[in-house]
Amino acid sequence: MNVLVLNAGSSSLKFDLFEMSGEGSGKLLTKGAVQRMVDMRAAIAKAFDQLGNTAIDAVGNRIVHGGDRFYEPVIVNDAVEKAIAELSVLAPLHNPHNLAALHAARVRLPKAKHVAVFDTAFHRTLPPRAYIYALPWEYLTEKKIRRYGFHGISHRYVSAKFAEVNGKTPADYRLITCHLGNGCSVCAVDRGKSIDTSMGFTPLEGLIMGTRSGDVDAGALLHLIREDGVDPKELLKILNGRSGLAGLSGISNDMRDLLKAEAAGHERAALAIDAFCYRVRKYIGSYIAAMNGADAVVFTAGIGENSPEIRARICDDLDRLGVSLDPVDNFRSGHEPRRIGSSTVAVWVVPTDEELLIARDTFAC
Repeated sequence: MNVLVLNAGSSSLKFDLFEMSGEGSGKLLTKGAVQRMVDMRAAIAKAFDQLGNTAIDAVGNRIVHGGDRFYEPVIVNDAVEKAIAELSVLAPLHNPHNLAALHAARVRLPKAKHVAVFDTAFHRTLPPRAYIYALPWEYLTEKKIRRYGFHGISHRYVSAKFAEVNGKTPADYRLITCHLGNGCSVCAVDRGKSIDTSMGFTPLEGLIMGTRSGDVDAGALLHLIREDGVDPKELLKILNGRSGLAGLSGISNDMRDLLKAEAAGHERAALAIDAFCYRVRKYIGSYIAAMNGADAVVFTAGIGENSPEIRARICDDLDRLGVSLDPVDNFRSGHEPRRIGSSTVAVWVVPTDEELLIARDTFAC
């Protein structure tokens, strides 16, 4: 079976084509991307131009927010598509683009099976004490305001891959997985189950990210609305698109740019990096407490996989909690899962492969 995986963003469409076997293993046939797109139908057309005449039996679509409606991958019909559209208000930067790609692919391939795989699904195991906000009870029961968590596809993949590489199962480990890219989150994975994660009701909460603010006192935001007359819609754009590393540094949301600027003496770039690493370090410490220990800290995604400088700064001063890096192993490059710290709490880099996991889920459906 050939499974096409679609991952749509605001200005790009990434696609991967896998040949899936009866055991659920996948062979990558080809991959590509359509950049600077304007219309999703045109982007899908360009993607299919690159794919040529390859037969496609099923399409797996990454959907960021499944709310409290979707806890497993699901075959898409009109009702499912409508429900995903209704959830777009919770992830306005993501769901509308995910949905546009899904719809365009359904039109293009009416005979194929189309499957939605949700970033929030892995966090369905969060206990109430972790997902609840201390708001009036009806906000939870009637308005469904709670922690949902995101990057679940990545956290699930790397925790399972870590166990596989070590010859065991996810149920054998307590892991802290750090997905650090333009979007960032940390997850406490206790014996294969997500029991806490840094992102919340939306992908805004938690760590400092490329352009997203992460944790901010709600009172400060209400102050801006009440006292300065900031429009809530504009404030949402600021929090999502003009904050984070870009907002703090004033120059870039790319960690590579900031490291270069810091080396050249740029003080705000240095502060942005310091604040970023400190926030990750705090979450690691809190999740060691939440699980009463951890077997490993696992870094993944663009920054987590490729920036030994940032990994070193994050792990600095965590030695009392049993976390420390081997400086030689940390700076050794590679594209395979590898151990970079032999401390009491092991430290690993495990490259993520969300597309392969989406293909497996699609095949299973």
